[in-house]
Amino acid sequence: MSGAGTARSSVALPDAPTSPRAGVPERGVGGIWLDFGQGDPARRFATMTFLRGGLIAIGVTLAAGILGALYSIPALAPTLQAWGLDMRQLRPIHTTFASAWIFLGGVAVVHRWLQDYGGSATPGDRARLRIQVLCWAIAGAGILVTLLLRIGSGREYMGFHPIFSVFILAGWIAYAWNFFRVAGPGFFHRPVYMTMWGVGMLFFIYTFVEQHAYLLPAVFGDPVQDLRVQWKATGTLVGSFNLFVYGSIVYIGERISRDPSYGHSRVAYALFGVGLLNSFTNFAHHTYHLPQDHLVKWISFVVSMTEVIILARAVSDLWALMRVRRTGPFCASRGSFAASKYWTVAILFSSVLISVPPLNAIIHGTYVVTGHAMGATIGIDTMVLLGAIIWIIGEHLRAQEGQGASDVLHTPAVRRRVLGLNLAVAALVVWLHVSGTVTGVTRLGLAPDEPYLAPAWLARWNGVLFASTGMLVLVFFALLLASLVPPAFRHWDPAAPGLAESDAR
Repeated sequence: MSGAGTARSSVALPDAPTSPRAGVPERGVGGIWLDFGQGDPARRFATMTFLRGGLIAIGVTLAAGILGALYSIPALAPTLQAWGLDMRQLRPIHTTFASAWIFLGGVAVVHRWLQDYGGSATPGDRARLRIQVLCWAIAGAGILVTLLLRIGSGREYMGFHPIFSVFILAGWIAYAWNFFRVAGPGFFHRPVYMTMWGVGMLFFIYTFVEQHAYLLPAVFGDPVQDLRVQWKATGTLVGSFNLFVYGSIVYIGERISRDPSYGHSRVAYALFGVGLLNSFTNFAHHTYHLPQDHLVKWISFVVSMTEVIILARAVSDLWALMRVRRTGPFCASRGSFAASKYWTVAILFSSVLISVPPLNAIIHGTYVVTGHAMGATIGIDTMVLLGAIIWIIGEHLRAQEGQGASDVLHTPAVRRRVLGLNLAVAALVVWLHVSGTVTGVTRLGLAPDEPYLAPAWLARWNGVLFASTGMLVLVFFALLLASLVPPAFRHWDPAAPGLAESDAR
């Protein structure tokens, strides 16, 4: 009870409206396409809080990523070690906060939807929102500090101490509760993006718990079983945040176009089904080399090949996009969404190739996997979420300052930064694919039965090109964040300090 009381008084959220306002739906009645300023103040607070948290997570990700890239240069590694930094800290910080950015961006979009459809937040909604914010803030700060102090688990993508998993999971349960309280009635008749979000929440909770199976002595004591479970859980966890990203682009696309038809279309649900099926099985291309039932490998391979369906649709959409004549001023949201289409084609093509067992054997454990992951995380997920949060920040500015306030997000400078970021990421991803392919081919052809030594030119240039392309990505990311962070943090809801008092009333 004392813990609940502390949580109640520690986080200040806006007061719930005490009287009906025009345009704000009553609880239990679905609203649609409300302006940002019309939503419940607590829900506005949640949207902007998680959006801002996502931007902070990007900053941490970039800092750890560029330090990791510099560490790959042999001449610089001793200097970073002298500062007390090495890859045992930098990699888990980078991967943890990259995942946090994607989840937080998706969570912000879901809370924006709750502004439209959730009506006035109930006392229970607000209490669970406090729990979510507090738990995730404790987890984020604690993970960063403890990893810098070399306290962690050593696990892939779950490198932080498992004590923080308790806070993460508690926040997710509170979040899912708030979502399903609103979305639950008539859930199976909702648009596809709500299905994606709902399934993604349950999917995350299950796979997140599964990732901690290593804490069981029977699993940790069997290295092969441990690897199987780890990669199965990690692969499906990625599938869960993809559902948040894809749901976000459908929802924001609906808001921009004012056309809700796609969210109810058979094509949307068919692609969702194929993507979900892949989420359950695509982990196996990380475990082809492990002793496991060949049926599992064949199922994974066959299902992975169904991604060709998504690839064909993406190519079709891309072709249509290229044929559409561009008119009107630049829109950063549309520009980011358009970039994600190009990346989707490239990354899905790469996914199909690395799922083919002979090719998988060549590239497994090389920089090809890193390049594929970076291309998907930045090119697809980040571009989609950047487009979504730019749209939300624009709404936020217009609600605070007037109709023209969002123009600062769509200037020629922002356009150059979005374009430059995509080109820089492309250079990084291409180099990682080249480096990994050379490593895989020479490892296979030149040293199948002896310790592998990389070609001299690759050893000489690998770290330099990795660091230089990574630095280019950092520069454009920093420039883009310089355009987004000030407007995102400019206005704090003046009603925000009143939540504890409103509960007392």
